[in-house]
Amino acid sequence: MAIDARRVALLLASCAPGMASAQTVAIPAGPGPSGAAIGQPAPTATPGDATTPAATAAGQLESSGRAPAATADSGSKDTAEGDIVVTGSRIVANGYSAPTPVTVISATELLKKAPESLAAGLAKLPQFTATAGANVTSSQAGTPSAGNYLNLRRLGAIETLLLLDGQRLPPTSFDGTVDANIIPQSLVQRVDVVTGGASAAYGSDAVAGVVNFILDKKFEGLKGSAQYGISGRGDDHQVKFGLAAGTSFLDNRLHVEASFDLFYQPGITTNDQRPFGGNFTGGWVETGNGSATNPYTPNFNVRIANGTYGTLVQSARNAAGATVPFTLNGTTFDPNGGYHKADLGTPTGTTNYNIGGADTAVTFGTTLTSLVNTKQGFGRADYDFGSDIHGFVQGSYTDAFTRYVTVASGTQLGSFQIFADNAFLPTSFRDAMLAQGVNSFVGGRVEADQTPKVAYTNNSALTILTGLNGKLFGDFKWNVNYSHGESDLKTRHSGNFYQSNWFAALDAVRGPQGNIVCRITITNPGLQDGCVPWNLFGNGSPSKASYAYFERDSTFRVKTKQDDAAVSVSGGLFDLPAGTVNIAIGGEFRHQSLNESSNNDPSVPIDLTGLRAQTSPYNLTFNSTNVGKANGSESVEEGFAEVAVPILRDKPLFRSLDLNAAARYTNYSVTGGIWAWKGGASWTPVEQLRFRGTYSQDIRAPTLYELFAGVSSTRGLFNDIHTNLNTNTITLTQGNPQLKPEVARTLTVGGVWQPTFLPGFSVSVDYFYIKIKDQITRLSTTDLNQRCEDSGGTDAVCAFINRPFPFANRTIANFPTNISQVPFNQASLVTKGIDYEVNYRIHLGRMLYDDPAQLDLRLIGNYTPRLTSTAGPKSLPVENAGVAGTGVPNHKFTVSAQFTEGPLSFGADVQYIGVLHYSLVPTQFYVNNRLPAIAYLNANISYDMKVANHAITLYLTAQNLTDKFAFAPQVNAQPTEFYPSFQSQYDVVGRYVAGGVRFKF
Repeated sequence: MAIDARRVALLLASCAPGMASAQTVAIPAGPGPSGAAIGQPAPTATPGDATTPAATAAGQLESSGRAPAATADSGSKDTAEGDIVVTGSRIVANGYSAPTPVTVISATELLKKAPESLAAGLAKLPQFTATAGANVTSSQAGTPSAGNYLNLRRLGAIETLLLLDGQRLPPTSFDGTVDANIIPQSLVQRVDVVTGGASAAYGSDAVAGVVNFILDKKFEGLKGSAQYGISGRGDDHQVKFGLAAGTSFLDNRLHVEASFDLFYQPGITTNDQRPFGGNFTGGWVETGNGSATNPYTPNFNVRIANGTYGTLVQSARNAAGATVPFTLNGTTFDPNGGYHKADLGTPTGTTNYNIGGADTAVTFGTTLTSLVNTKQGFGRADYDFGSDIHGFVQGSYTDAFTRYVTVASGTQLGSFQIFADNAFLPTSFRDAMLAQGVNSFVGGRVEADQTPKVAYTNNSALTILTGLNGKLFGDFKWNVNYSHGESDLKTRHSGNFYQSNWFAALDAVRGPQGNIVCRITITNPGLQDGCVPWNLFGNGSPSKASYAYFERDSTFRVKTKQDDAAVSVSGGLFDLPAGTVNIAIGGEFRHQSLNESSNNDPSVPIDLTGLRAQTSPYNLTFNSTNVGKANGSESVEEGFAEVAVPILRDKPLFRSLDLNAAARYTNYSVTGGIWAWKGGASWTPVEQLRFRGTYSQDIRAPTLYELFAGVSSTRGLFNDIHTNLNTNTITLTQGNPQLKPEVARTLTVGGVWQPTFLPGFSVSVDYFYIKIKDQITRLSTTDLNQRCEDSGGTDAVCAFINRPFPFANRTIANFPTNISQVPFNQASLVTKGIDYEVNYRIHLGRMLYDDPAQLDLRLIGNYTPRLTSTAGPKSLPVENAGVAGTGVPNHKFTVSAQFTEGPLSFGADVQYIGVLHYSLVPTQFYVNNRLPAIAYLNANISYDMKVANHAITLYLTAQNLTDKFAFAPQVNAQPTEFYPSFQSQYDVVGRYVAGGVRFKF
């Protein structure tokens, strides 16, 4: 039988442990993906209620603007007048059980898993993998790598739709993704995660699923929290503060609430502060080329051998620019004006990476986890106009700042040449050059004397939402809303070489008066008269003034705007013998715009007038982080309809049978029209067992950046199998306005079992299968290289690899000057697996306090045997299930136990990540291709008190109590620049303890 909202709220209040335990009780929608909070099993309902209360509508959208059921610590009013709904469907009807799997997680449970933020707690759930956050930094600053970009099923943050109370959020980065850190934290009541395609309900980007943050919109009183955390090594402390207030006026017709949240964490400044991290002595790297004769091999003290701190002579050229023999090749320079044959250590099987060596170098000083400083403000007012009409307006503003060191020692490897008339050259060295017919030499240098290069990112987001809702024709409900969102991403990367100035400073000669000057001031007076010569011979030899002359900040700024207007109507259409046929129909109009500006244009090579120190015909404004301009806009028109049809009730083997269908047509002004649809069924053969299933077509439209991005570039290592050279090159990327939407087919089949003979026990199992075609991807530089090589230079992709000479030339002189990457609808992906959850609440009676004790046991997990991607029509499928860098673990689960009695609550959980591999490609060989399974032990304890009749909770959480680190050296990564682990998969901070206080007045 159906249960109204008041009964569900009372059920929650009676079964919850109360404010004292600080455990928000989620909507009791049955176990796991059907609705219960992670780590907090749903309260046991009376027989017959477990599968059909309003709260079990695992898949209903909060569209009325009213609050969900009250939670034990929310301070909410009784919400009997509103429907209790969760995410996944547009149907809002008491007693309706949607077939879509939805996991509902209370805010408090998420913060137990990761006290810093709700998004960090979500990232620890088994369905999420490789979420980008503060633990993932980069040697470049061209991507928004800091923040929390949730990645559901490892399909990518771009395939995971984020909502705030069912409303699409504006992108916070140029690539169309949303940083979950912009969500106001203090008033979030719960988070609903749809673990299957939901484009028919919400439109584009919901291929992997939906993450919907649900606010407590009827909060009364004042509550707050203060928290401090620190790692087991005494660093990476965090400070967190939150305050929320709400009250009602005008006989409870007007309700207002507001919140403010602050979070600060300095991060871990260098990766040598953790086990296996690298420093001046070198780092761990998987060296080799992956062949059977030269497999990838983990080695320690790996160092760069084609550059030294004092400048290494790599090769010599004559006046015509041809490479010629030179007896001083392999020489490095000393700070005192001397030079010697460099000790470059022992070769590793990777070109230019050696073990040891007195003169080899490392790119030390990279940040392990970034600094994060986030401020959030939120306000909301809703008003009851009478006659069943309600209106509301709400707004939020978030300002998030991150900072991290990309490298503390830049690398200029083979990217410059020094001429024989350079004034800083030792005289004997110059004489040797002239005697052997050497006009110049190509050098390699690692700038240990450079100021560390730092990336600064400031991301602000404003969201305003207003709407009206009411009733029409009795039970029909209507809803009209409008939202405006805009974000402003500003990135600054300090310490970059402004290359026209650098080349000028590099070419130092004797002036007419015998002083050392930049050659360009003599040959081209007036062009760069302020040039300061750069002495690169010897570590510490360059002057601060010379660095200051050519070091500049690379900057870019991305502004995105989104306006969205929507209208919907839902309600009972007519009655059948089994119940009421419910429908929901609506339309939506959305306009999006993107404007990206920068202080460089990578599509145009820099002016090299008067400069002779360059080695590449294509040079960029900066030696790294060159982000191009982009401008574009798009309008989206959508119409949707959904119907829920009860087929059978109270029949043998058919206690209930319901069908659900939905369709959405979307017309994009740039890419055209496309359909998304869904069909599903929910079958309850007996009281304690429910089966569900859906089949859907889901879509992801290309983002504005994918369509309209100008040329951007990155500079980094490229292992060229054609020339067998591993060194720096330039990668150029840009948009493609000819892109079309991705199309996915999603199947989910599962069931929920709540046996009456074992009260408090529940099991849910859901199978998923997702196939994406026409996936928008850029072929990786490795794939481009391999496809071109396999074709003998005849594949069309060879045009994207720009070489100085024809393909037949395999000498190192034919190493690519740049590589282009353009997105195409060329890839496909298939993934399948099982989500499962087991819950058992055991009532233990009175033990320490008057209130009965209870023990909650929970297992929530994911099994993914397949995540197969195909880069293009001529590419071979690559299996990523069980692969560390690009995939997901085959097995990932969390098992937890929580004891609660009276004011005391304590518990522990183990987060398990199964065996992973570097690669499952049979032609790639590793000395050790197996990364063993790892388990993280976490614990929490809280105690409630009453002070002056006010509720106060003291709590303590500990993450990774056993201080586990997953050792996994990166393949051919620049030594010490990258921590030897997969930071998107594993914890790199180690043991961490956070404690604090929550209060409510």
